[in-house]
Amino acid sequence: MRPEPRLDIIGAALADPTRARILCEMMDGRAFTNKELSCAANITPPTATAHLKQLEQAGLTTSMRSGRHVYHRITNEQVALALEKLSTLTPSDHVRRAAKPDSGVLLARCCYNHLAGRLGVWITDNLLDTGVLQLAHGALAPGPRYYAFLTDLDLDPPRVSAHRPVAKFCLDWTERRHHISGPLGIAILEKALKDKWLTRQRSSRALTVTPEGKIALARHFGLSDSAFDCLRPAIRSMAKR
Repeated sequence: MRPEPRLDIIGAALADPTRARILCEMMDGRAFTNKELSCAANITPPTATAHLKQLEQAGLTTSMRSGRHVYHRITNEQVALALEKLSTLTPSDHVRRAAKPDSGVLLARCCYNHLAGRLGVWITDNLLDTGVLQLAHGALAPGPRYYAFLTDLDLDPPRVSAHRPVAKFCLDWTERRHHISGPLGIAILEKALKDKWLTRQRSSRALTVTPEGKIALARHFGLSDSAFDCLRPAIRSMAKR
């Protein structure tokens, strides 16, 4: 046998639309029961069990028992980032056509443990424009306003290392532009959820911007009302069809 990566195993696991739907349901970083995933994929629990077994054998998901329930989730951040990158190679027109006008999936959503969508891209641009982050030798690094930004948001400096920089570019699936992942991206999403700037939508990766969130986003990321409205044109236009 030649020493080649077994891409066929990953390919077989991703080839079924139902398994792809299950993975997308997990892409907000949370753990789900078999019943929850079967409902999301519109299949029976035994069928979900068979699909989850193949995903776990391929190393894409992992399971854990808590009390009477078994929970399933994406194996780790590396798998989530790989799936997000693969998503950018797929067509996205159907997402824009099918998304409900108020779904928000294009505006803001979870990408495993960080923020994605138009809002994630906006925040990334703002962090670079205001000197919170900067490019150094092709990689993201703390900028001159990095620590002032952390203080303003009441965030502890995230743990970083040579192998885990403060932030990394993650190509956004629907926007085809970069948002940030890594420790800073995780900290911003956790802060936004904890302080209820953003709230999760049921049965969706989409996030809703709250009234308090609009105020906080304006203060910390320069997102004015007019700029916020500009992030939503495609959603508004779909409502008119």
